[in-house]
Amino acid sequence: MSSFSSVTDLKPFKSMWKIKVKIVRLWKQYSPAGGLTMEMVVVDSNGTKIHASVKKELVNRFDPVLSQGDSKILINFSVGHSYGSYRTTNHPYKISFLETTRVRNCELPIVVSGFDPVNYRDILDGSLNSDYLVDVIGQIVEVSPIEVLSINGKETNKMALELRNAGFGKIKVWKDERSISNAYNVSEVQLNPPMSEVQDFLAVLPKDELSLVIVETKPLSISSGVFEKDDFFIHTPRKTIAQLSESREVEKCIVMCTIAGIDPDMGWYYLSCKVCAKKVLNVPNDAVDDEDDENPMMFSYYCSKCQVSNPKLLPRYKLHLIVVDSTGTSKFLLFDNLAIQLIHQPCIELVGPNVDEIEEPDAIPLPLLNLVGKTYLFKGSLMVSPASSGEGEGSDITPAKRIGTPIVNLEEAFDQSSVTRTPCTTRIKKEKPDKSG
Repeated sequence: MSSFSSVTDLKPFKSMWKIKVKIVRLWKQYSPAGGLTMEMVVVDSNGTKIHASVKKELVNRFDPVLSQGDSKILINFSVGHSYGSYRTTNHPYKISFLETTRVRNCELPIVVSGFDPVNYRDILDGSLNSDYLVDVIGQIVEVSPIEVLSINGKETNKMALELRNAGFGKIKVWKDERSISNAYNVSEVQLNPPMSEVQDFLAVLPKDELSLVIVETKPLSISSGVFEKDDFFIHTPRKTIAQLSESREVEKCIVMCTIAGIDPDMGWYYLSCKVCAKKVLNVPNDAVDDEDDENPMMFSYYCSKCQVSNPKLLPRYKLHLIVVDSTGTSKFLLFDNLAIQLIHQPCIELVGPNVDEIEEPDAIPLPLLNLVGKTYLFKGSLMVSPASSGEGEGSDITPAKRIGTPIVNLEEAFDQSSVTRTPCTTRIKKEKPDKSG
């Protein structure tokens, strides 16, 4: 049985994955919060794509071994949710490189291109989800001169194009309401690339010897957005989940909701160092033959804070709760100190003496399943997070300052008693979708 996982199977419940992929797009980007990072789109032999990211602290380590077009074996990386606009793939998760991630060369390169052009009609009728970036193929039939625009105090070049497909469908770039545009340094434009998809497209184009038209365009009007910061309310209002999702204010609030389930894809515990409580890292054994599918992957644990190999391990809760009320659904993330107050059992009692990384995330213990159907009162501070802040390990990939799917984090305290008792104060951190564009 092959030891390589398919990209489709990747989920966050563990980090010790091993995949064989081709890097079909690679670029670097800078943000004030994340610094200079490396971003990639990788594809496996089945044609399934996923986004991968290397945070600023690891760029110098992995930059020499990662190049666009290369086929690589990736071992031991974290998998997290993919949120926000400008998502490069429709995979629900994304890859984040770790200190202990291993990159190996492939003896047999992957030949798939990962290029998957969308239908013009789906763009023009608005049926595509604008949160996702798409591939487009077309013949240029109209081009405007380069214009120099001032955007956020910086000079930016703009060129308007018009494309057509084999069925005479046309897309105007930057001109009409339904259009396509590049997404900063994420996008790549190739003219007559040597690809089989391009040859197939050229073969069905009309033989009408259409002339390329050069036209003058109107200057692009730019409106600057204003970032508003709201103060905390003096009193603590009661909020429903729907109101929580719609809120654009920084405020304290109370939410009463019922636990409807536990997300198994995210796992329900993590392994920590017993001394410092920091999450331990998986370190693959370099002696393992990466191309030998019959050999299991061997690894050890490492605490980066204590700088100790194979430290004493202690499992700690990390519960991704699906919560509901009469108005909607959301997710709460409860860490160990909060989850113990819910379950009244330390995590080690449920995991057992043989502590190891989760392999069967669907096997959720009964004490956790008993939480389903119970109602709790949460009180905390609601903060609308900028997209650049990111969640968890690694930042959410948003080339522009757009905001992703709502997710709520409860990280400090909570009260599981009835509404007549005083709830503990917690912090609720929310990402809110931006519907402006």
